[in-house]
Amino acid sequence: MTKRCKGCREVFTADRPLQVVCSYLCAMDISKKMTAKAVKADKKETKIKLDALQTKPQLTKKAQTAFNAFIRARDYGKPCISCDKPFDPSPNTFDAGHFRSTGSAVNMRFVEWNCWGQCKHCNNYLAGNSLEYRKRLLKQLGEEELALLENDNVLRKHTKEELIEIARHYNAEARRLNKERLD
Repeated sequence: MTKRCKGCREVFTADRPLQVVCSYLCAMDISKKMTAKAVKADKKETKIKLDALQTKPQLTKKAQTAFNAFIRARDYGKPCISCDKPFDPSPNTFDAGHFRSTGSAVNMRFVEWNCWGQCKHCNNYLAGNSLEYRKRLLKQLGEEELALLENDNVLRKHTKEELIEIARHYNAEARRLNKERLD
């Protein structure tokens, strides 16, 4: 009985009724391909299950990391919002500094116009250098927008699904911005 090999697509004579490959090499190739597909599907399924098992604080941390990466990519090459220190492309020199800190205004954690590129010195050692931050933000946004930002107290509680989506969105945006910058 002649059949077409599922591995190399050549015609061969089958020795057994359920035989679908012509040789051990073709059988190994098919086995590797099937294993690779199964592993990929397993990884995706495992990731979904792990996301479901994570707590809200863990998901918030992931989303915050993605958001901060996006802010650093968005403000790449721009000076520090607080002190106009030129951007340093070396790693660990610029932060995503929140105007209204996440400690005092947790509702502003993922608001893009509340967060700007800030040097480590201003963000960590000068507690955000808020007076200079406000002056420069006033120039950048205008008086009305800054007043809206300072008075925004809308409660924003995120579900687990929303936090997962926030992390995905900002990771994708950061990748896109970094890719555009490199091209």
